[in-house]
Amino acid sequence: MTGRGPYDVLVVSSYKPLPARLLASSLLGQVSVITEPEFAHFYGPGARVTTVADIDDPTAVRDAAFDVFAEGRVDAVLTPAEAGIAASGLLRSHYGVQGTGYEAANACSNKYVMKRTLAAAGVPVTPFRPVYRLADVPAAAAELGWPVVVKPAFGGGAFHVAELHSPADFEEFAADRRSARLRLRRIPLLVESLVEMAAEYHCDAVVHEGEPLFTAVSRYHGPVLRSLGGFIGSCPLADGHPDRATALALVRDVLTAVGLRAGVAHVELFRTATGTLVGELACRPPGGALVEGLALQYGVDLWQAFLETSLGLPPTLHPRPAAHLVANSMLPARPGRITAITPAQKLAALPGVLQVTMSRRVGDVIDADLYSTSHTGTVLFAVDTEDQVPGRLRELAQLYQLDVAPVPSSADDHGSHVGSAR
Repeated sequence: MTGRGPYDVLVVSSYKPLPARLLASSLLGQVSVITEPEFAHFYGPGARVTTVADIDDPTAVRDAAFDVFAEGRVDAVLTPAEAGIAASGLLRSHYGVQGTGYEAANACSNKYVMKRTLAAAGVPVTPFRPVYRLADVPAAAAELGWPVVVKPAFGGGAFHVAELHSPADFEEFAADRRSARLRLRRIPLLVESLVEMAAEYHCDAVVHEGEPLFTAVSRYHGPVLRSLGGFIGSCPLADGHPDRATALALVRDVLTAVGLRAGVAHVELFRTATGTLVGELACRPPGGALVEGLALQYGVDLWQAFLETSLGLPPTLHPRPAAHLVANSMLPARPGRITAITPAQKLAALPGVLQVTMSRRVGDVIDADLYSTSHTGTVLFAVDTEDQVPGRLRELAQLYQLDVAPVPSSADDHGSHVGSAR
């Protein structure tokens, strides 16, 4: 596409809607949506909404899309989160829509295909094995060597991901509620060797015609999987950081391997004692406060770049790096009904704080299952060097208060999956 719209689009998503400011963009005309029933309320009366039982069922999404295409043109298919990425690629390939086709989209969302594709291209990844039944995990773990990480082939935000250290650990996991969704869903699982990492990074790139025109490299405050229930966040690396060049080179290798020609890529890396490995990637902007933090850090709006590249347009990029580093952190959540929480104004008074956004309030219910997406709000703060981050996090932890009361297990959870961190 060469013009500036308006373009008629189909949004394919579930728990994470397209941001309201994008839905209101002058680039968009008619917006149609395919989502799951419990998320249909995310979209106003101007959108034509169709529902399917599972957004990661490509056949169901393809069939639901038929009527959308029959009613009028679709210039682009937009998917803002992991859920639905493979299905959206199938729609583009099946219905002849420009953008990322099924093969590349599947390699950016199906974790087994992703790892297999990267490994075949010589990109360093953790050793892995696919399994198709939970009961087959111990055999794969024995082949790889315990400990391992088990995850569904589709999903994000550390949903239903487990770190298992022994056969006994697996038996306990397989018998309790943590594995319930893995037992019920008919999707492949991935078993990976658990690697001890010295650092975990995320790289966020804007890609146009196969080239990463902009890439930010940030370091998580700690390994995400072991930080659930804590202050999960990250800080961009300074330009001269010794790990930055390695990360940028790996991002290029990843994009080439999966064939991502346009979009926003979110790539996760592990630095280990033996080298840097690629953990996962996704073709969408990051969650939490990462988009807002990177906008303050570099003057680049990843959601706007996502919209433009999804429409086949060149992204609008005018980087203006800040004089300081803009770090981010999510405020940890705990299961239960919130009875008290530190107000945003109090958190904003801490030294260096630039922005506080609360996503929960007194009376809200936090789900019993905590993921990397589970938070009550986000904080952006300025530091001169990365070494100052631990001290700022300690100050934040000392001030932040969250009190919750137990609720019956059947209590409604109002949005426990909102705000993907990864």
